[in-house]
Amino acid sequence: MRQYLKNEVFKVSKWVELFISAIIMIAIIGGTIYLVKDVVQLMMNYPTSRDIYKFVGVAFNLVICIEFVKMLCKHTPDTLVEVMMFAIARQMIVEHTSPQQNIIVVLAIAILFAIKKFFFGKFDDIDKTVFLPTQRISSINELVHVEIPKETQHQTLGELLEKRIGTESGNFQVGQCYFFEGGALRVAKVKNGKITQIEVIRSKNAPVVLKR
Repeated sequence: MRQYLKNEVFKVSKWVELFISAIIMIAIIGGTIYLVKDVVQLMMNYPTSRDIYKFVGVAFNLVICIEFVKMLCKHTPDTLVEVMMFAIARQMIVEHTSPQQNIIVVLAIAILFAIKKFFFGKFDDIDKTVFLPTQRISSINELVHVEIPKETQHQTLGELLEKRIGTESGNFQVGQCYFFEGGALRVAKVKNGKITQIEVIRSKNAPVVLKR
């Protein structure tokens, strides 16, 4: 009972988190509209240094809010680092900081870049999209910009996984994966041993495959 309540509270917290993200996104859209109005006013009038710094400060706040929404939605170390980098950069660019403070800010950003490069694994920085097993691999390759190996033009994700990781009993389990260069396919949902949802995972470190 205790574990069940924990799981239900966790699910509710996820939905509340998404709801808060949606509210913040609405505020960002409204702020962007006002930012466009500020651009028009700056172009029509002779802007002072204070006006420009104020405009840049508002723009940085919107960017930080966007990164914050991404962090709430994705929960990846990469999004957390990006929020911190933008927040630190805003402090140096918008605020009138001293040379000593500027050095500290530059060092902090350099440390964040080093953490992102050397401490995050290859698949820590990933894009994940859920598809139905009946969807064609050729279409998904174009949508997600990956190169999932396929035998025919009409082969589906489900057919590929049945051939690559299928078992003798024919029952699949959540979490089973098939890896290919630059990404992976993961069984996301199963019903009565049959795959109902497949997660396509693409590493952002892998080159984007563009179709001609």
